[in-house]
Amino acid sequence: IDSIDSTLNDWPLIKDTLYSKKKLIDILNMAAGDQNYVDDNDGLKKTGRWYNSHPISSFANLELKNSEPSNSKKYHYNGLATNIIMNYVIYKTDKDFQKLLNEIFQKKAKIENSVFFLKQKGFSDEHGPGRYSFRADRYDFLRIAKAIMDDYQNDTCVGKYLKEIHKRRISKENADEPGFNSTRTYGGQFHMDYPGLKDRIVFGLGGFGGQAILIDVENSRIVVLNSLHYNNKKFKYNVKKLLIDPIKKGKQIN
Repeated sequence: IDSIDSTLNDWPLIKDTLYSKKKLIDILNMAAGDQNYVDDNDGLKKTGRWYNSHPISSFANLELKNSEPSNSKKYHYNGLATNIIMNYVIYKTDKDFQKLLNEIFQKKAKIENSVFFLKQKGFSDEHGPGRYSFRADRYDFLRIAKAIMDDYQNDTCVGKYLKEIHKRRISKENADEPGFNSTRTYGGQFHMDYPGLKDRIVFGLGGFGGQAILIDVENSRIVVLNSLHYNNKKFKYNVKKLLIDPIKKGKQIN
């Protein structure tokens, strides 16, 4: 992949879909212009099919066939965009995706236990079965976050990429999101510009049930918060106390 400004028109799987006409940076920023076709709560608008239940080829041949992106580069969060990116990377590795995973997770992050992405069962990689759903234990999540921070600080190839996606981040325009993801901007699949952390470069990740990772790449502070029931009002945690304040003040919360 030449750069984040490359267009995905070299991938036969998504030919004649809106994503083949978009630059990688737009899809990374959740600004692919796909708001007429997919919703993060309801799946594909035409049929209601969920994007984690079928491979990319199925959507490309049905709901997205001859689709056109909107002219807007407005932030529109949805998991299909992430699945598109993941499967494009699988395609570009030319059947050597596992080698890339080993380089990233075993050699760079130095994980101790198994980590893995989920795939649709019964489909070869040519169909785009990869899902963004990722499994790791809490300490390996921390190791992965530290690898991100180390790359940023040491200005490696990955570090330069992280600086570039931070520079190219876009406004969320007051998108309605849960508290642990409620930031002002988004860039390269990271939540950025958290309220209360002015002038701090923080890369944030949010997962199911309130799981969150915040990485203050300049001040060497990382918070990994494990949660399962944030969607239940009874179990919502205090975002400011458990996520923002530890990054801002550097104090451990027990």
